[in-house]
Amino acid sequence: MQSQAPVLKKKTAEDFFCKFLNRDVKVTECIDDYVNANSLNIRHSPCFKCSHGLKVRLEYAST
Repeated sequence: MQSQAPVLKKKTAEDFFCKFLNRDVKVTECIDDYVNANSLNIRHSPCFKCSHGLKVRLEYAST
């Protein structure tokens, strides 16, 4: 039986500077705003179809 080495997961930052909102945003807030804007089709939101929001969401999901 072969033992497997533990997989180290990259820790995401707690918050980051959002250039679209022009302020520091928590990762969880970014994900919430991104998901809400896209699922509710809120086109006037800066989070709607945000490429960085998508990246944050995918990175968070992989941890």
